[in-house]
Amino acid sequence: MTIEDGWIAFDLGRFRAQDEFATYSGSSSTALPALPVAHPGGLHAWMRELVPLGDLAAGPYGLVRLTDGAPVGEHKAALPEQFVAFMADPVLRDNVPTCTSCYWEPELPVAASPVHEGAQLVRFLNDQQGCLFWYLHLLPDGGHEVLCGGHAYDEYEVPRDEALEDLVRVAGDFDGFIARFWIENLAWFEVVGQKRPDDSLSGPVWEYVRQYTSAVR
Repeated sequence: MTIEDGWIAFDLGRFRAQDEFATYSGSSSTALPALPVAHPGGLHAWMRELVPLGDLAAGPYGLVRLTDGAPVGEHKAALPEQFVAFMADPVLRDNVPTCTSCYWEPELPVAASPVHEGAQLVRFLNDQQGCLFWYLHLLPDGGHEVLCGGHAYDEYEVPRDEALEDLVRVAGDFDGFIARFWIENLAWFEVVGQKRPDDSLSGPVWEYVRQYTSAVR
């Protein structure tokens, strides 16, 4: 048994429906829209261009919050360069929208990975209600991936079989995760929150969600 690839998130209205009584649900990784990985300057540059759109997140949900400073510092785990660079940039770190009131985990607690010998889990993002947690999965070879699950693995021990049922690999690296998290939250605010028609969606959101449909703007 291995960790499954996928995406755990909220609905995107007419583009990606889900159970109306569920805050989050899973999607196949193969069904997800592509990210602009070839964008000049990379995904960080692309996300910086999304910052002005964040004004629409000033309502009841807002932006991913951070308390007690940037969660990097002299951390005991070898954090990925992508993560460190992102969190050191307040323009990026402080402007990630969230429609479910997620917040950065300032302590970055570490736990031994229950699914990969010699690996570590670093919790860096939390759902406000504790429904989900996101982890940097630091691998023994120096690589990393991003996992999502419903257990706080740094707070109590979870058997391996249960962890494999719980955890989902939502990205192969941090940049891929946070870029998708960012654009999906923007899409929620425009499509679901503001109920904009297709021809009123912002350019980046339309470029993302239109991959779910054959419609032409």
